Amino acid sequence: MKKLILVEGLPGTGKTTTAKWLSGILAASGEKTTLLSEGDERSPCDFYNTSGIPKNDFESLFAQNPSERDMLLSIALITDNYVYLRLDKCPNLVADKIKKWDIGDGNNQLITVADYIPCALERLEHWVSSHIGTSETVIIDSGYLQNPINELLFRHASDDEVRAFINATTYMLKPLNPACVYLRRDNADQAIAFAKMAKGQGWANRVDKLLQQNGCEDLFQRRFELELELLQNVEHLICHVNGNSWDTARKEIRDYFIG
Repeated sequence: MKKLILVEGLPGTGKTTTAKWLSGILAASGEKTTLLSEGDERSPCDFYNTSGIPKNDFESLFAQNPSERDMLLSIALITDNYVYLRLDKCPNLVADKIKKWDIGDGNNQLITVADYIPCALERLEHWVSSHIGTSETVIIDSGYLQNPINELLFRHASDDEVRAFINATTYMLKPLNPACVYLRRDNADQAIAFAKMAKGQGWANRVDKLLQQNGCEDLFQRRFELELELLQNVEHLICHVNGNSWDTARKEIRDYFIG
């Protein structure tokens, strides 16, 4: 891989818009570029609507229905120890059977921190090995810090468990020449206030409810502190965002990656 660019930051910092913009300017400069946005099943650290089923459990569950098993394996990502399936690609009756392994559902407390970590790391290891030596630049929106840290904190991981996990992913990504663009406002409260204003009351209500249900009212503050700390272990560019303007951040990003 020519370059792996990881776009990160709290909600309200413009990650998705920036990732799309950066993908566009790199492509316009002649660079072969792939953008993996949130929810893209190709993204190695985004488990949106995805069940990560241990192989032994998968084989036991479908032992009496080989045709169903074979159909699922034809649409699954298969690694040494897991079968990964997008629930929205499965027939409803099958999706109901495997939903308890939904690793991307923060409310699914059947998946513990001890379940999440090996499942997530094995999928990432598989993705990295399949991308070594390719000539493209890949941009991943929110897959390096935001999504995994959210999933870990929703499952009441300690800060040290989060550090250990992100450090392990950072080590795995090294062969792909990673660099992280981190968009930040002055503090977590400022970022979330902007996100609520920009995304609307519906988003604000859903997020507040999710945080309260999981006892994670301090999630964004913890994330903010952990993310700034963990950036020190990877090549990174921190861009400050003020108000509605990303002009300065975009100039810094353009200079960093294009010159």
